[in-house]
Amino acid sequence: MMSKLGAWGRRLFLLVWVVFALLPAYWALSTSFKRQVDIYNGPKMIPFVDFTPTLDAWQRLWVASQSDFLPKLLNSFVFSAVSSLIAVVLGAFAAYGLARFEYRYGAYRNDDISFLIVSQRIMPPIVSVLALYVVYVQLRALDTAWGMILAFTSMNLPIAVYLLRSFFAAIPEELEQAAALDGYPAVLRLVRVVFPLAAPGLASAFMLSFFFAWNDFLFALMLTFNKAQTLPLYISSLSAQSQPEWALIAAVGMIALIPPVVVTLVLDRYMSKQVLVGGVR
Repeated sequence: MMSKLGAWGRRLFLLVWVVFALLPAYWALSTSFKRQVDIYNGPKMIPFVDFTPTLDAWQRLWVASQSDFLPKLLNSFVFSAVSSLIAVVLGAFAAYGLARFEYRYGAYRNDDISFLIVSQRIMPPIVSVLALYVVYVQLRALDTAWGMILAFTSMNLPIAVYLLRSFFAAIPEELEQAAALDGYPAVLRLVRVVFPLAAPGLASAFMLSFFFAWNDFLFALMLTFNKAQTLPLYISSLSAQSQPEWALIAAVGMIALIPPVVVTLVLDRYMSKQVLVGGVR
């Protein structure tokens, strides 16, 4: 009897938590179908009961997308995806080196080097973005696609290195030695043995990098003007008006949720992958 009560209690708790977690998303979705007067006349949450839904915001968003919205959405996705891929590839080789070889640079060892790398993310971004702006002026990289990809890559590379090192360290070296006996060169041992076993770590590093780049506001604000602007800046421009159009902002916010959700669903099967080889799970 007590076990059944405990099971129902856990289910009730999970149900309350799911409702609590999804309430902001539901609020934004319902707001995107409201008129301006409905938004300012108190909380109205139930369509056809509290308010009459309208597609005005979505229609206006489609019209606005001809010049503003779609290019910025595409910029955000391309910059985030490409920079995350580069960060994971470069970070994987750096993390593998830190996991497999011993380095000594004066008093610094592998652990010190790893902490030094991740410490670049501990530093507030505003400290580096000012110097980065001066460098970008000299390189003529302001408001360019490759400039934003480079900035996002430099931002996410330390995270990828620090995260992937533990995954590579958990893979037995005997597997690589066995592959070497089978005639695999060093690069093929990484591609066909090490990287597949580290797939959950690679997927996690890519997902984190994508999220950080997708949500970035500071780099996009300082390093872009028009052509390379991203979605967070577009949303900020909508809320900076004298009378913010909350329905339009909510519609853009709902669309902005889609790429991270899709990336999570695609990579989830790799992150939950369990590999049993030589006693390593």
